Amino acid sequence: MTDRREVIEILNDLLSLERGSLISHLLASTVFVSRATAREDLAVRRMVREIDEHQRWLVDAIVGLRGGVAPGRPDPRAAELHYQELRHVLPRVIRNEQRIVEEYEQALPRLGAWPEAAAASSRILARHREHVRELTSFMTSGAPPAAGSVSAAK
Repeated sequence: MTDRREVIEILNDLLSLERGSLISHLLASTVFVSRATAREDLAVRRMVREIDEHQRWLVDAIVGLRGGVAPGRPDPRAAELHYQELRHVLPRVIRNEQRIVEEYEQALPRLGAWPEAAAASSRILARHREHVRELTSFMTSGAPPAAGSVSAAK
């Protein structure tokens, strides 16, 4: 059985994954979405908000266990997203999301005895699976071009 300290460590590791999600950097990196539809633009914005919410849920779970929240570090991989078209960075973003899904899937069994931590992680995992599905659909949608920038309305 996983003890409280291990659960806090797992939650901090998951928080680090959330902070490193490439989705969360799409707005700040001025990704140009010349081929995105309004649906795709809105979906990316929603995903960014959800990543922020995931971080809050994980922090709440850590604090609820009387744990310390590990400090965040900037992710240098996100710098490579600047000024590229969304369609060019999408494969990397999808791979990053798939890796996050795998990490949550590995962590969940270890959180089973801790209901709040397991519940928050399960909700987040479901959202990341949806992100992968939705981002993958962008690759295959063949949507007509729509001018605009994901970062234009920050």
